[in-house]
Amino acid sequence: MSFLQVVSANILSMAVTLLFFLWMSGILLGRIPNRGIRHRSAYILAALFGVLLLSTVGAVCYRTGFWRLPYSIGTIAWQYFNLVCWALILRIAYKVSFRDCCLSVLMIEILGSYGDLLSQLYLYGRFFDLRIASQRWEYLFWMFGIRPCCFLLCGLVIVKSGIAKIYRQWLQQEKIHKGILLLLGLYPVYGEALDHVINDPEKNRAYLLLPFVMLLVIHMIFVYVGRDWQQKQYILAQQANLRQQAIYIEKMEQIQEELRRFRHDFRNMTAGMYLQVKEGDMDAVQSFIQEMTEDFDRQAGDQIRLLNQLANVHMVEIKGLLLEKLARMQKEEIHCELEVLRPFERTRMRSTDLCRCLGILMDNAVDEVRGKENAKIHLMISSQDGCTTFRIKNTMYHGVDFQKLGTAGYTTKGEGRGIGLESYQRILGRYDFVFPFTAIQDGCFVQELKIQEV
Repeated sequence: MSFLQVVSANILSMAVTLLFFLWMSGILLGRIPNRGIRHRSAYILAALFGVLLLSTVGAVCYRTGFWRLPYSIGTIAWQYFNLVCWALILRIAYKVSFRDCCLSVLMIEILGSYGDLLSQLYLYGRFFDLRIASQRWEYLFWMFGIRPCCFLLCGLVIVKSGIAKIYRQWLQQEKIHKGILLLLGLYPVYGEALDHVINDPEKNRAYLLLPFVMLLVIHMIFVYVGRDWQQKQYILAQQANLRQQAIYIEKMEQIQEELRRFRHDFRNMTAGMYLQVKEGDMDAVQSFIQEMTEDFDRQAGDQIRLLNQLANVHMVEIKGLLLEKLARMQKEEIHCELEVLRPFERTRMRSTDLCRCLGILMDNAVDEVRGKENAKIHLMISSQDGCTTFRIKNTMYHGVDFQKLGTAGYTTKGEGRGIGLESYQRILGRYDFVFPFTAIQDGCFVQELKIQEV
């Protein structure tokens, strides 16, 4: 076959692989976010260029004998080159970290091995001479008939069995066991070793079961790790719920105590108002009612409004963080207003990273206003127009150098501080769909965190 014929055959083969790759990546990472025509054009062109590049490089390797290097060095190098190219395509499409892209591609490679090995059962003991028309058609029937059907079958098994959900949960973990990373990363190496054993004519046909056993073991590990992580998350959620309930009960008891005091004082206040009404002093009555309303708001109204706003936060981890921070501010007699414009349910950002970022911003706001008179903190959460926005505003008492803000060691609070914002910037560096904003408005320091959800 000529070089162009090899490239053409590779393009057709890569097209099948690309369809399976896009299907599985959609299962593992979700739908590709819609960021406009420019982004859509970028990842479509990247996918087409990747298919063309892999097809051309594959043809060069075939014609030069690169794949026939001893100990399968050429084949293994080719597989890693494939993985890197697919990871870059995922990076352009999903805008997630390169680590997540590599892990997803490795998992797709494992999933694709099912289909590929199933289809190779048809090839066992067969040798095709592509110069003969009948054998060439039989080979094409395998390439574009049996192989895609095997991919489809294995993909449906992954979807229907719910294993994809476990993969997704595993991928979202902040810390991934190094042993599993090594197992995934070396998959092309021991996969090639197994393939060498299978294709050895001196070996028994039963060795075809070895790759399936290996893949089954890998799946069992993922299932175990996924369930173990789910159990830990369930325990953490239960602990967070218990803390929330304890804080809720404490706040309800405070409201009840304030209402009891207000009721006790209400009789004395109404007695005074009765005399003013009897004397016809309506200005005094109006002023008295206004003072009574302000007293009620001061004693119980603020707590009731706070609980109403917290009810709009449905993400357990964030609600737990807010409850703890608000309880701390109340003990330190720091006035804080919470405003949740719409129900906040979920976000693309990892919950652990979001809690760390919000904790840093709220701690900095508390440090700035602690011990100051007439100091206020205002926290706003908004989920609308495909974005989630967290806005923290506090009264400002120190000057800020915006050029140094977030750099190592910079702080306005004395020596040994300034680590928080550095960590904050490092966390945000992992995401390209999270945008920070810092400003000074009307004597207040404003920190805003905007997460693009779609």
